Amino acid sequence: MPKSRKYLTIILLLFIWITNQPLVANAASFSEKITKIRAEINRDNLKDAMKLLRKVKVDSENEQEQIDLLFGDIYLKINKPSKAEEFYEKSFMTSNPRIESLTFIGLAEVNLRQGQLDKAIDFAERSIAVNSDNIRPKILLALAKTRIGEKEEALNILNDLFSNQSDNANVNLAIAGYHSSIDDNNKAIEILEKYLKSDPTNIKVMDKLGNLYWFTGNKDKSLELKIKVLKHHKFNKNKYQVKKIKNWILAIDPNYFKKTKAKGIRPKQSEEYEKKEIDEYEENKIIPHYEIIDFVPDRSATGFIIGDGKYVITNHHVIKNAKRIAVRNGIGKVSYAKVYDISDKYDLALLELEQPYPKKYSISSQYFKNPKTGEDVVTIGFPGIGMGYSEEAELPIITQGIISKVFKKGTYSGKFMTTIAINSGNSGGPIFNLKLQLVGIAYATTSMTVEEIKDLTKGKQTTSFGLGIGSNKIKEVFGYTESTPIREAKYSKEKIYEKTLPSVVIVAIQNEQRYIKKK
Repeated sequence: MPKSRKYLTIILLLFIWITNQPLVANAASFSEKITKIRAEINRDNLKDAMKLLRKVKVDSENEQEQIDLLFGDIYLKINKPSKAEEFYEKSFMTSNPRIESLTFIGLAEVNLRQGQLDKAIDFAERSIAVNSDNIRPKILLALAKTRIGEKEEALNILNDLFSNQSDNANVNLAIAGYHSSIDDNNKAIEILEKYLKSDPTNIKVMDKLGNLYWFTGNKDKSLELKIKVLKHHKFNKNKYQVKKIKNWILAIDPNYFKKTKAKGIRPKQSEEYEKKEIDEYEENKIIPHYEIIDFVPDRSATGFIIGDGKYVITNHHVIKNAKRIAVRNGIGKVSYAKVYDISDKYDLALLELEQPYPKKYSISSQYFKNPKTGEDVVTIGFPGIGMGYSEEAELPIITQGIISKVFKKGTYSGKFMTTIAINSGNSGGPIFNLKLQLVGIAYATTSMTVEEIKDLTKGKQTTSFGLGIGSNKIKEVFGYTESTPIREAKYSKEKIYEKTLPSVVIVAIQNEQRYIKKK
């Protein structure tokens, strides 16, 4: 081969090699950037994640779809589901099965947050159809089923997951959350304690178990775990979680930070955890946050917004002896409240909000309707410990039954009995008929004797019942003018849930004035 030709070949090969280098480098750089952004999202450093995302340059449709997914995750976390939906829909027509499955998960999350449970179920099932090995859509499906009262179906899904994934933290957390939602906190504790023995450094499990200990009265164990969780989040510079955990610790021990300083955990341990979280990120996605209440409640219940968004109705026994009251509606907006009026006789309380909700969130008195025996009804509320167990557990649950008896005379005049089992946390929740007319408010009395139950049921044995206060008494007590309900069309449970989500609130109560001052 002539020298000139040989040199020409070498130059050509060198040129090809040089021109290909940026492509390889860019590919590697993109992957590294995405990993870093996921880490920031996991730390809840969402502003930093957003800044990094906006700087990423993409060279392919596949890369753009990954960027859109991450934007969707961030907007969902900051409680902007409509904006999140815009980004998830950008990757809706992808040809990549992995991205398609993740897109369906994102859309299921969005619709779950918006109360559109029929759509949430549809997208979760579509994600499962694309990738049946993915855990997250199955958990979302179980959550949606729980919300509309299909608890047996939800439990079957979770048990099936557990039979194949008993060593998965998220599966254990989901099952524990289910048991908590039905007032079986001891079972939830048992599940998480057992899991923690096999994975003693799992921060998520420690955190949720610490919450459960708090709500079941074991404050020493709660403090022990919360301190470990705080150390981890401090090391990882997770500002959102640090703030939240500090609230818990101050509620358990107001003088803790005066007595001692929490030291950071070993870097190696934290790095291992972080890598694990990043590796699992796409499978498990993220859980949306709600606005933070600046104290940890000693108890929680339910209420609903009235009076052009200025007031909340709940039970008197819920707020009795409360030092601080906060409410958060089903879409995550927080307001603080004070007692405006009460009725001991009918166990009613009217709370005035520091920061009113939009008028459209208010349940108008024109939709109040007197209860009727035999009428199909639903209640929406926060059974179980609800508050603080997990962001997912802080969405309300709908429970269906019928009105079995309306009391017009005697001790229970103005009240009614329903086959709805009203659990702890349901107190103060609205009871609607299927025309979305408010027939009353749920209340649970812990002081009812066996004799009182016999009186209500005429001596018949019953294992599940609830008592409601008729909407006519709400009008009477708080001076609402009479009006004629105008809704006539019947709604499905899914549609009732969607329409009432902004109106129903969790009521958080603190017995002592222990909280972090607002800045």
